Amino acid sequence: MFEPNDTSGGPGTPRGGESNASKQGQGQGRPRPWSVVRGPTPVPLAPEEPHYPLYNEVVPAPPPQPEPIPHELLHLWAMLTQREKWSSLVVVPAQPGASGIDAARAIVEVGSQYREKPIRFISAEGLPPGAAARVAWEMRAHVEQGGMIVVCIDSVLSNPVGIEVALAAERALLCVPLGSTQFSAARHTLDMIGKGRFLGSVTLQPKGRKK
Repeated sequence: MFEPNDTSGGPGTPRGGESNASKQGQGQGRPRPWSVVRGPTPVPLAPEEPHYPLYNEVVPAPPPQPEPIPHELLHLWAMLTQREKWSSLVVVPAQPGASGIDAARAIVEVGSQYREKPIRFISAEGLPPGAAARVAWEMRAHVEQGGMIVVCIDSVLSNPVGIEVALAAERALLCVPLGSTQFSAARHTLDMIGKGRFLGSVTLQPKGRKK
């Protein structure tokens, strides 16, 4: 009996379909859904040489050399340090109206170049009443820590508050104005603080006058 889907007999092709050979022939030349269509082979690019930023090396300039110390200051420092050892020094004007702040700063500048640690400087000019105890305490505390300190005060004849500061220092330096020295005022200053406390005296040049 003949069946429509029976392919076991008869030379004809089965109904409702095609032979396997015809299907395979039709499938050639058409890409399958999952096949990859390759284009031309890419040519690898040569690696670019890295571009490094150009740095200009900056050589730091040597630090400026300190100006030579005047011989007068060298002699003053030698006079203050070779006679006796001290850690606190008070600079006292010999008379009212004079100031020893320039001499005190010069001592600090010169002394700091000869010591490993800089010398501390306190300006106690114009010290109000009751403030001397604070300055005296700062002096002692700095000395106890191994430091050296220089304090400048007013004339004790015009501002007696500085007497307490002068007595708290180990040594004193008298500043005498050149050309207008009041010897009676200088002697009175020595008596009020004590002559034994003074290492010596230094002459102050008037302002605007060259050495």
